[in-house]
Amino acid sequence: MSDDTAIRRSLSEEIGYWLESASRTLEKRYGNGVPLAKQDVLLAHYLYGLTAVVHAGDAPAAHLVALRSYLSRLIPDERVARALQSVPEEGDSWLENTLDRVEAIGEKQGHTLLARGADVIPFSSRHASAAGSAEPVIERDPPKEALPQ
Repeated sequence: MSDDTAIRRSLSEEIGYWLESASRTLEKRYGNGVPLAKQDVLLAHYLYGLTAVVHAGDAPAAHLVALRSYLSRLIPDERVARALQSVPEEGDSWLENTLDRVEAIGEKQGHTLLARGADVIPFSSRHASAAGSAEPVIERDPPKEALPQ
């Protein structure tokens, strides 16, 4: 990757980027064919996978706060709450299988982000010093969609 084409982002910004990309991909792929509530659940599971590796050492409540925060950037709070509390209806094998797949995609991308140099929990809202954020900056190639077509 050359310095002139690299995009530099903090880990927090990178997670936000991937979440927005996944949201666009879900909309493009499923549009009106899948209810919005199910798309929200898919997005929440993708984000869970993406952030699980970053928050591996955190208490579950702290990870949940991060999930709510990121999802609230894209969807209204009441939809966030429903998406985080929702479970597939019995017999909805499509949703169950799709949730597993998008979560696995998110987790794989989370590992990729950490492998690019983020070896600590790097959110600027935590432990920010007077000298600035302690977030590592991740260099990456220009954006690619988060979920395969």
